[in-house]
Amino acid sequence: MRKQGRPRPLYTSSKRKRKSPTDLPEELVFEILARLPVKSLLRFKSLSKAWRAAISGPAFTRAHLEHSASKWEQSPSLLITPHALDGAIEGEVWPTTFSTRVRFYRWHPCRASEVARLVHGEDFRGEFGCVCHMVHCDGLVLPTNASVYLFNPATRDALTLPESNPSKVPVPRDFCLPVGLGLDPRSGRYKVARAFFRYVEPLTYAFHMGMQVYTVGDAAACWRETATDPPYPPAEWLTVKSVKGRMFWVMDTDHVKTPCPRGLLRFSLEDETFGVTGMPDSLDPALGKSFLLEVVRGELCLVASSSARPGPQPVSIWTLVLQDDDDDMNSCWERRYLINMDPIGRPITLLTGDGLLFHAHHILYRYGLRTAELTEVCELGALRYQRRRAGTFEPHAQDIFFFNVIPNVESMVRLIA
Repeated sequence: MRKQGRPRPLYTSSKRKRKSPTDLPEELVFEILARLPVKSLLRFKSLSKAWRAAISGPAFTRAHLEHSASKWEQSPSLLITPHALDGAIEGEVWPTTFSTRVRFYRWHPCRASEVARLVHGEDFRGEFGCVCHMVHCDGLVLPTNASVYLFNPATRDALTLPESNPSKVPVPRDFCLPVGLGLDPRSGRYKVARAFFRYVEPLTYAFHMGMQVYTVGDAAACWRETATDPPYPPAEWLTVKSVKGRMFWVMDTDHVKTPCPRGLLRFSLEDETFGVTGMPDSLDPALGKSFLLEVVRGELCLVASSSARPGPQPVSIWTLVLQDDDDDMNSCWERRYLINMDPIGRPITLLTGDGLLFHAHHILYRYGLRTAELTEVCELGALRYQRRRAGTFEPHAQDIFFFNVIPNVESMVRLIA
């Protein structure tokens, strides 16, 4: 007769069975993952099909980007790209002998560090020779040069957009056509817009230009022309800025048949139509194109000096207050700052403690909004640029022509479908 005792367990293992991570509520998993750095998410995608699907979805990509932007505001970091020359050609307005080694280094301006760490690098082996200032949007970076390249440094993805050259007139090697990158709020897709020449009037030398658009992440994507052409030509070299589903170009007032209105060329990424956004009323018309456009914490900023005299001078910074209803007639400029500085730099971000970070030439400056003092943060050429292998650094290059400096906001945005 069997003795009475405790009932046998339903499992024979001596250890309790643990729940797998995927047994957690989906909402909790989503919120945890959305707060992690990209490097961790790339590893976690291989843990399960469910996690891979969740991390790859568009809703997660937007949620992660929002958390990344919020963390960046608390502790900003920058992407620094040194551009060196392989040589020099006498008489060139802008060099066409840039090195085809593209390197992105992360550096924290609020930390006392002289080391910028390599995030991503690509070697293009002579595919281009001309480089301009980069365009960036939500962690995606687009160097504007002979070909069009798109990077996501956080995921280390790179995409070369298809070749397309619809210009009907020869374009000089040192002529950089304006290229922009922005988010279409209706479709949730990122779009690249690029101007091209339709023709040039022989007597007036007036430019007539068209516009091409490429939709990023579309498996069947290709360059396509907009239904209407820009009413005024965008200026070369000057970087295109994108905020709230709109791109903004400085207009080329030197190559038009009729006078341009005082404003910026505007392009809606949603319906792909053009318009003109007026300039601040108090901006001196004699300044022409001698002002800078930049995006600081999601707002379009216009930076212009009050005079053309050398030395420290008052510099006004306006921000464009855009309406979410796409009614640009209700948009207006607000002058946020009036500061004295020399040289005039590009504002990058607001720092904690009421400071503005500027980039001018090879130097980063901090302007104290309360103290009205301009102090040097660092000389970019003096930083140590660390390679992926710990303890190894890029040799100090004497032939660096300029540095691209942009905010480093991590994102999981995919470049291909």
